[in-house]
Amino acid sequence: MADNYGVTFAQKLIQQGNYEEAILAANKHLVQDPASPEPYHDRARALAGLGRFEEAVADYAQAIQRDETEHVLQDWEVDDGLFSLLVAWAQSLGEPGKASAAQVAIMERYAQLLPSGQHRADAADWILRFKGLLKSTFVKQH
Repeated sequence: MADNYGVTFAQKLIQQGNYEEAILAANKHLVQDPASPEPYHDRARALAGLGRFEEAVADYAQAIQRDETEHVLQDWEVDDGLFSLLVAWAQSLGEPGKASAAQVAIMERYAQLLPSGQHRADAADWILRFKGLLKSTFVKQH
């Protein structure tokens, strides 16, 4: 049996792909512990799973802000989750090389939210990809 110590109910639901239920669980957790960054992080992940990108980014911002004092979230998990979310959101708006101002603005949010994040260079590279200035070596498998 897997060790579930420290795993919230919302996280379990996210792992099962039950994003709507995870949002409800995160909302309940938020009411019980409004200062905690965990429900915001959980809800951000669930919203991302539903493709509700803008809402997910707002919740990541809340999680990051609250975790500055609480220090309960894994930095790498928040960092990777936010970066992946922003790339997915920007990609959903069009193909690399045909950048819109919205795609660039989305990727610029990474540095705004995590100025010392581990994916700063990656975010800058994605901006170049969206502008057609850097060739993508990733080939999406169908």
